[in-house]
Amino acid sequence: MIDSFNASKTKDQVIKHGLFDDFRRLADCSQDAIYHYDISSRQFLFHNQKFRLFFQLQDRTEISIPANLILRSIHPEDRQPAQAALTESLNSDHATGEAEYRILHPDGTILWLHDRWIVLRNRDGKPLAIQGFISDNTQRQLSEIQFIESKENALIGSYIVREGRFKYVNPQFISITGYDEAELIDMDSMSLVHKDYREHVRKSAVAMLKGVSLVPYEFCVYDKTGSTHWVMETVTSFVYKGKRATLAYFMDTTELHEIKDNLSTLGLMVGTISHSLRGCLSGLDAGLYLIETGFYRNRPAQIEEGLDVTKLMEVRIRKLVLDILYYSKERDLEIEDLEVWRFAKEIAIFIEKRIKAANIRFITDFLNLSGNFAIDSEIIRAALINILENAMEACIEDVREIDHWIRFTARADKTRVTFEISDNGPGMGEEQASSIFQLFSSSKGKRGTGIGLFVTRKGILKHGGTISVDSSPDAGASFRIVLPRKPLANRKD
Repeated sequence: MIDSFNASKTKDQVIKHGLFDDFRRLADCSQDAIYHYDISSRQFLFHNQKFRLFFQLQDRTEISIPANLILRSIHPEDRQPAQAALTESLNSDHATGEAEYRILHPDGTILWLHDRWIVLRNRDGKPLAIQGFISDNTQRQLSEIQFIESKENALIGSYIVREGRFKYVNPQFISITGYDEAELIDMDSMSLVHKDYREHVRKSAVAMLKGVSLVPYEFCVYDKTGSTHWVMETVTSFVYKGKRATLAYFMDTTELHEIKDNLSTLGLMVGTISHSLRGCLSGLDAGLYLIETGFYRNRPAQIEEGLDVTKLMEVRIRKLVLDILYYSKERDLEIEDLEVWRFAKEIAIFIEKRIKAANIRFITDFLNLSGNFAIDSEIIRAALINILENAMEACIEDVREIDHWIRFTARADKTRVTFEISDNGPGMGEEQASSIFQLFSSSKGKRGTGIGLFVTRKGILKHGGTISVDSSPDAGASFRIVLPRKPLANRKD
C-alpha cells in the first residue's frame, strides 16, 4: 500500500515538473518578460529568458534572483517612481498595477520598459506575491522623442490631448495661446475654445477621428489675454506613452480672416461711396442748372440758390474724400496750439448760416472759455462739423411739427476741453445708438456712407479723447466730446 502511494506521489510530481518545464519553454518564447516575485523572501522565483535579457542576467544560473539586484538595474531617476507605483498596488485594494521605467546597462545602453502586474493575496487580503509582464517600449519611446523634436521646430501649432486634457503642446501652440507650457498641461482643452464653437469642434473632431470627414475645420479660440483667434485644425488618433490619445495640428488663420473682412469692407465701401458721390453729382447738376437758367433769365435769386446748392455739394464731396483718406491711411497728428474759444467760434460761424437757413434755432455757449489746447485742427474741426451737420439733417427730417434747435457748447478746465452738441430731433433707439460709431452704420439710410462718425471717433481717440452719445426716440440726441489739453501724440486706436 505504501509503495503504491509513493509511486502515485512520484507520478504526480513528474507530471507537475513536466507541466512546469512546458510552461517555462512557452514563457521563454514570449516577446515580453514574465516573472513571479515572492514578497516574503524578496526573491524573483520565476523569470523567463526575456527577463534575464532585459536585466543582463544571462550569466546567472540560479533560479531565484534577489530584488535588490533588479532594482539596481533601473535608472536612478526612475527607481523611486517605480517603487511608489508598486507600493500603491500593495497598500490599496487594487489587484493590478503598472509602471514605466528605464533600464541602464553597464555599456550605457538604455531600454524603456513597461511593467504590468497583478497582486496575489491570501484570504485575509495580505499580499503574497506579484506576477507580471514587462514589455520593451524602447522603439516607441524613441519614436515619441523624434516626434516631439519634430513638433518643437514646426511652424504650426500641435498638441496631444488624452481624456480631454492637454498632455503635450509645442512652442508654436504656446505662442498662439499665450500660456506657459506648465499652464497648458492638464488644462481642459475645450476651455480655450470660444463658447459659440465648442459643439462644432466636438462634432468635427469626432467625424475626423472616425474617418467620416477629411476636411479641416475652423473655429475661434481664446488666448490668455481673452482675445480671440481664428484657427484651422485637423486631428488624428495617436498612441502616446502607451495610451490612446488625439494628435491635433493647429494653424492660426486670423490674418487670413482679416484679409477676407477687409476685402468685404472694401467692396461695401466702394458701393456706399459710389452711391454718395452719385447723390453729390446730382446735386451739382441741379446747382449748375439753377445758375445757368438764372443767368440766362436774369434771375439773381435763382443764381444765388444754385450757388448755395453747389457750395453744399462741394463741402459734402470734400468731407467724403477726407473721410476716405483718413480711414484708408494712418497718419501722424499734426498738432497745433490753438485758442479754445476762437476755435469753437470759427466752427459756429461756419455752420450757423446753413442751420438757420433750415429754419432751426442755433444756440451757442462759449462763456468762460479760456486758454489754449493742442490738437490736429483739421481732424477735430471735421469731427465737430460732422456731428453738427448730422444734427441739422436729423431736425430737417423730423416729421414732428415742433420748434427745432441745435445747441453747441464748450467748456474747459485745467486739463480737458469738453464739447457738447445736442438737438431736439427724432433721436435714436438704444440699439442704433450703441452701433452708431461702427463702420458703415448710418441712420440716414441710402444717403449716408456710415463712415463719418466712425472716422470722427477714430480721430478723437487718437487724441486720447472720448466721444459718447445719449439719445432716445423723440427726445433728441446729445454728443459729448472730451479732449485733453495736451494729447498723447500719435496715439493708435
